[in-house]
Amino acid sequence: MSHTGQDTDPAVAPALGPDHEFQTHVADGKLWLQHCKDCDTAIFMPRILCPSCASIALEWRPASGLGTIYSQATLRPRAKPGAPERPPHSIVLVDLDEGPRMMSHLPGVSPEDIHIGMRVRARIDGDAGSHLVAFSPEESQP
Repeated sequence: MSHTGQDTDPAVAPALGPDHEFQTHVADGKLWLQHCKDCDTAIFMPRILCPSCASIALEWRPASGLGTIYSQATLRPRAKPGAPERPPHSIVLVDLDEGPRMMSHLPGVSPEDIHIGMRVRARIDGDAGSHLVAFSPEESQP
């Protein structure tokens, strides 16, 4: 059964929005993704409607947390006059094994040690209500 978004039922939609639902699910320290029950698409960023088929039949499932670096950009921030120099860091796009691509970073990993095709594992950083998905290099390469 596919929904067009025209027949949304407020009783089915999350009361506090998709980001609140995401924050609640990742509080256990594991990555969770929405999945569409109608077309089986894995979804990230959390949404109210499936971006593939517009269904409202979304459910949360635990994710493997594994992915592959698709792209990397190294940021080299300039220090303000008189301030200490800030080290470069990378922003990455990660293709999750479940399908979605997400933007994140690898804290504590030097930009020179990050490469396209690198296998990574998600981890949840932050405090209640402000959890973020970060990645670490995956030790066991395929």
